This record gives sequence, C-alpha cells and structure tokens, in this order.
Amino acid sequence: MASPAQAITLEEHAIFPSLESNNFFYDNTWKIYPECRNLAKDHSKARLANMDAGNVSYQILSHLPGGIASTDPARCHAANNEMAAAIKQHPDRFGGFAALPMAYPLEAAQELRRTVTDLGFLGALIDNHLPDGTTHYDDKRFWPVFAAAESLDVPLYIHPSTPSPESIQSRFSGNYPLPAELGLASAAWGWHENVGLHILKLYAAGVFEQYPKLKIVIGHMGELLPIMLHRVARLGFFKELAASRRKGIMDVWNENIWVTTSGVFSIETLMMLLQVTKVERVMYSVDYPFEDNVTGKEFLKKVRESGRLSAEEVDLIEFGNAREFLKLGSRAFL
Repeated sequence: MASPAQAITLEEHAIFPSLESNNFFYDNTWKIYPECRNLAKDHSKARLANMDAGNVSYQILSHLPGGIASTDPARCHAANNEMAAAIKQHPDRFGGFAALPMAYPLEAAQELRRTVTDLGFLGALIDNHLPDGTTHYDDKRFWPVFAAAESLDVPLYIHPSTPSPESIQSRFSGNYPLPAELGLASAAWGWHENVGLHILKLYAAGVFEQYPKLKIVIGHMGELLPIMLHRVARLGFFKELAASRRKGIMDVWNENIWVTTSGVFSIETLMMLLQVTKVERVMYSVDYPFEDNVTGKEFLKKVRESGRLSAEEVDLIEFGNAREFLKLGSRAFL
C-alpha cells in the first residue's frame, strides 16, 4: 500500500518568461480558468503546497503547450534554461521535460540532446502539430528528433496543441457559445482525436520500424485510441502495411507507447484502458494547473477502495511505473 506523498506525475504544466505569449485560444481559456495562468507561473510555493495536499512527491514540469513547435529555437533554449533553474531550487520535487521547436527539426534534436545531457531533463513534451493544426511529424524531415530520443533513451510526450482559429471556425463552431466551441476544439474532443490520429500516422509512416526502441507517451487515458486499436488492427486498409512490417499497430502499442491518466478521473475509463494496455504501461498524471492534485488524490483513493485493482497494481500506476520508466532512482523522495 502506498504511503502519503508518493505519487509521480508527468503532465504538469508551467509558464516561463521566454515562452509566455498570447494567442486566441489561451486568451479565451484564461477567461474560463482565470486562476490557472498564475498557478502555471508559480514554480515553487503554491505549486509545492498543492503537490503536498495531493500526495505528489515528484512532478515533471513541462512548458505550457501550444505554439511552441514554431517558436524560435533560441526562445526554447532560454525557456529550458529557466525551467532548469526552477528545478535546481527543488531538485527532490521537480524534474523537467524540454520544449522543442519542432518546426526546426535539426535544432529540436540538438536542443533535446542539450537539455538531457547538460540540464538533466528526462525527455521532452512536444506540441502535437505545427500551428496549422494538421502538420504532424510523420514526414521524414522531423525524424531527427525521433532518432535523438531513441539514442538518448528518453521519451517524447506528445501533447495536444492549441487549435488554430481557422480550424476552430471550420470544424468546431456552431449554434452554441464560444466556451463550448473552444471545448469541442480542445479538451472535450478535438485535442484527443488529433493526437490519436498522429500516433496512427507515425505508425503508417514507419517511424516505429525505423526507431524500434522509441518511447512515446500520450495522456488523457490514451487519446481515444484504446477503443479503436482492435478495429485499426483488423482493417483491410492496413493489411499491406502489416505484411511488410515487423510491428503491427498492437505491437507498437505494447512496445512503444506509454499512457498517462492526465485529466481523466474515471475508474470506468481506467479499467477500459487496462483491457488493452499492460498495467506497466499506465502512469498517473494530473494535468496541473487545469486539474487539481487533490482531485487526483481522491481518484486514486477511489481506485484503491474499489478493489478492481490490487494494491500492487495501483502502486505501479501511482509511482512505480514512472519511477522505472524515467529512471529516477533516488531523485524522487519515495
């Protein structure tokens, strides 16, 4: 049975000066979640207090996603240095995922190497697409980043990115108010199906054939993929691909993909995920500051009390898998 303050969380966002910017999506999001912007800017007192209240021992900081992919590489470099300085103040509580300028793949690969080798970062959390909302990283020009991640043996966490105003208007606007429009385009639906699509495109393009040991993390209980995996695997559209590949989509899911629970606090959804995913591949996360660590603590308590998983399995999800996956050793005070 886990003791208090043992959880490790991986999708926890922060704002640092060099990457702070305004855009249509966040300008409106802050109106709906007015307290979150200041919480994201706090890398010490308020953040640590909420971690303590939510029994989180160790949090992996990541830059607030959305627009980073096309950012000048120098700004990513500076923001990663700012994050490293914040981590240095509390090295037993924080780790870091780098921001990468994915529109500049060679520079992004170089920045990944620098942050892991020189700053001790644990990998990177990257925007799901470029600002156009449709350009994912299946094209070979982006593959140097995958090569660097595999060589360093660190994960890339593919996180939903902010939708463009054009995509919001064309796909998600309708006879409902702006907050509903933004929700449909992002956390209520659009974000998740877009990340799921990205993973399938990486598979179709052969990324996991070229980089068989690549580690990809996705959040939100699997970004809608768990309910589609078996259908994708049996569809005729992919039979030609499967015949020429060492890995089918289920092999990729079992060997290259890890899933966090970020922002989803449903026992039923967790159990559905575990029907198609090994428990060793599932890691707890909160999605702070958009979700509260106390909410996460209450969720884990309900999971334990439900009896649907053993105490050992809940421990793996809460901290054991992340500790091994991220090679934390004694970093986290467990």
